[in-house]
Amino acid sequence: MGSLGGIAPFQEATWFCGLGILMGEHWQERKIDGVAILTLESGLKGAVEGRLKERIDELVREGCLQIVVDLKHVPYIYSSEIGRLIRSHISVRQAGGRVRLCNLSDKVLGVLKMSRLDTVLDLYANEEEALASIRQEAGKPEAEEKK
Repeated sequence: MGSLGGIAPFQEATWFCGLGILMGEHWQERKIDGVAILTLESGLKGAVEGRLKERIDELVREGCLQIVVDLKHVPYIYSSEIGRLIRSHISVRQAGGRVRLCNLSDKVLGVLKMSRLDTVLDLYANEEEALASIRQEAGKPEAEEKK
């Protein structure tokens, strides 16, 4: 992997110390107890929207079926972005896993409730609650962060 100065063309993302970077938009990715946690550092508009879906598909192919998407830095969500989240949710569910969303702003939560997607998607107040739900399903009392 090259240095941070050698960022790949916009069609590809460069992974540098667990940070996905694409056209100035990015998310942080880490794993806790086999759960992938993707913390968006900005909105889902543009190329990031498609790249996030691609990354979630890659995680599923790698066998990671428990994914948490942290939206704490996403103040609002548009219909096209909701569509990507729904498609990600469906593809992970079909593989036997789940995508959980956490740290939704009031506006994002309002849009999801208005469209009744709050009854379809797994929504949590914060990352800890999302991880606790995964541990509860798996019967694990504690998670250990992998370095």
